Amino acid sequence: MSRTVGFVANNAARTMSTITPGSKIDPKELFVGSDLSERYVKYRPKLPVEHVKTIVELLGRRPEVWLDVGCGPGTSTQQIIGHTDKLVGIDVSDTQVAVANKTFQHPSLSFVQGSCEKLPAEDCSVDVITAVQAAHYFDLPAFFKEVGRTLKSKGVVSLICYPDPHFPTSPTLTSALDHINHTYLRPYFPDSRSHYFSTKYSNITLPFTQHHQHSLQIGLPISYPSLLDILSTWSGFQNLCDEREITLEQGVHVLDQEMAGFMTEE
Repeated sequence: MSRTVGFVANNAARTMSTITPGSKIDPKELFVGSDLSERYVKYRPKLPVEHVKTIVELLGRRPEVWLDVGCGPGTSTQQIIGHTDKLVGIDVSDTQVAVANKTFQHPSLSFVQGSCEKLPAEDCSVDVITAVQAAHYFDLPAFFKEVGRTLKSKGVVSLICYPDPHFPTSPTLTSALDHINHTYLRPYFPDSRSHYFSTKYSNITLPFTQHHQHSLQIGLPISYPSLLDILSTWSGFQNLCDEREITLEQGVHVLDQEMAGFMTEE
């Protein structure tokens, strides 16, 4: 196995209760449909460029090849453009890949459908592998085996998560969001999501030689309508809409009513 450097990065977050993982979910069943993928592009937070620079600094050289695994429709992949000679976004969802290829074009960039369990790269050919808001859906032992196979000597693997929005000036809104995430939508998420998010990925064991943990705050102005837009990109929201056989727009109305009712009770 090539010598690799493990790098876990996440943003500052509040501690959540740990939930033991048990349920399994096929990632191919998540984020299906161009409407959802386009919402993802429009509303999801992007990976801060400062974090991309931190990864390059840790690597200690300009990356020649960079894989972004679980890239979705390229929301964060686009932030890596210009920091590597070749950038490949990989996602198991053909819908996400199709929207990514339609939305983002650059000579160094390509998007392909693929699995974290079989990365489309030769042995010891990749400088950096990132997974932004995706590792909690992976078969991690299989993924790490592929990381060890494909990374060059002293390459970097970075698993990145960011927390729920937090509203310091509105505790009631923060409580309502916690209710949506941990109670209302909880049955619609795979257990692995809550399990790994609860410790900000710190309970993921990297089978590599060196580990670094880095925190980076994302400060964004978020209105109540834009918060609902962000929630409408979550996999649990999609599963709720599928189960109730309602449109995404109808699902947003359902979340709005639930949050408004919770805040009224508060």
